Amino acid sequence: MGVIEAGRGVDERLEQAYRKGYSVPSQLREEIKYAHQTLLAVTVICAVVDVITVVGVALAAGIAVASLPWWAGGFAVLAGAVLVGRQLRGLENLVHEGSHYNWSRHHRRLNDALTVVLAAAPVAAKIRDYRAGHLRHHGRFGTDHDPDLQRYRELDLEAMDRSNRGAFALSVLRRFPGYQRGWLREIGADSLWSLVPFLWAGLVVVAPALALAGTSAAWGAGATWALGYLAALPLLRMIAEASEHVYTDSSTMFDATISNLGWVQRHMVHPHNDGYHTIHHMWPGIPHHHLAHVHRTLMLHDPNGYGARLRYRTTIRKHPVRSGQAVRR
Repeated sequence: MGVIEAGRGVDERLEQAYRKGYSVPSQLREEIKYAHQTLLAVTVICAVVDVITVVGVALAAGIAVASLPWWAGGFAVLAGAVLVGRQLRGLENLVHEGSHYNWSRHHRRLNDALTVVLAAAPVAAKIRDYRAGHLRHHGRFGTDHDPDLQRYRELDLEAMDRSNRGAFALSVLRRFPGYQRGWLREIGADSLWSLVPFLWAGLVVVAPALALAGTSAAWGAGATWALGYLAALPLLRMIAEASEHVYTDSSTMFDATISNLGWVQRHMVHPHNDGYHTIHHMWPGIPHHHLAHVHRTLMLHDPNGYGARLRYRTTIRKHPVRSGQAVRR
């Protein structure tokens, strides 16, 4: 082989995606196959609940601004913004589900239409652009074409200081501007589409608050939504994404993927079972409502394979560890 051919061979090897790194026991294959079934009604209900909660929390904060002392109204806005950001994060995770056709596997146009109307529009995601970038993450995992690896490198996410709350907060804030720019590029949010969430909030948050409780309530509700959308949501997303992978000490997708299984992680940072990220990378076609069950099944029936090798966190600042017994939940 000549020098040029040898060089090409090296480049091809460097560009090879990480191998999967895990095989399910044969006796569980039928159960894994069954877990790929989508339940459209479940996902629609999840999206509707997220939307209703965003609207309800913003309205409640707006009414508090209009009827309570300024300090109580201000507290209601700040607390409400965190809850709004969490629910919008849930909608983003359902956009992620839509990108894998996990709303409806066999009705793909319906999958995309519902994803856009119920989840993508409120968070400025363009489903086709998001799908293109995210499927590169799965298909070219660990290569220069993996957008998540690119972001990890650009922002040095693996080096975030998790030693104490202050150091971690500073690590997040220092990386936040660059992170948000990269995210907007990935989801394809152009100038016009970026206005859609503001129009959405005007129609379903500000206008009802104005009609129900007047101008002060409208301002309070709008401020609650705006802080949730522009601050709480991207911060939660960044913390979530920075916790999902460790590329530098791994050579397989299984070993490079981290599950986030603590209570705060599962209920605040990774809604809709997004914290079971190892299961998702092994089988991207398993919808969110089956991920926890598959995790528990593998913990029970493959403790020396999946259970012993699983890398996980139980708190946001915890470094990933391996131990099957501690994550039986």
